[in-house]
Amino acid sequence: RLFRTESVRAATFAETATSELQHVLLTEYAPGAAIGWHKDKAVFGEVVGISLMSPCVFRLRRKTGDRWDRASFVAEPRSAYLLHGPSRTEWQHSIPSVDTLRYSITFRNLRSK
Repeated sequence: RLFRTESVRAATFAETATSELQHVLLTEYAPGAAIGWHKDKAVFGEVVGISLMSPCVFRLRRKTGDRWDRASFVAEPRSAYLLHGPSRTEWQHSIPSVDTLRYSITFRNLRSK
């Protein structure tokens, strides 16, 4: 039931059908846990994340010539974010270590060919 409720929330936020979110991942971040710089695998299209329990800093970067463009925002508990377009294809993202227990529900759809 939790994933069904959250998948409806994620689909509504991303303005897509729940059937278009074919992949879901639940991640627990213990205090001190982080996730390094990465892009989600190319097989995936849009990425919708829901942040739960504690806030985190969501960082973005992309290489521009010999420097990095950077941006960040705080993903508050019960907030959602959407990666699509350039934020999905050109930018990497990471989350520095968290101070308190945090969960993330990440929904992805398969990239259209």
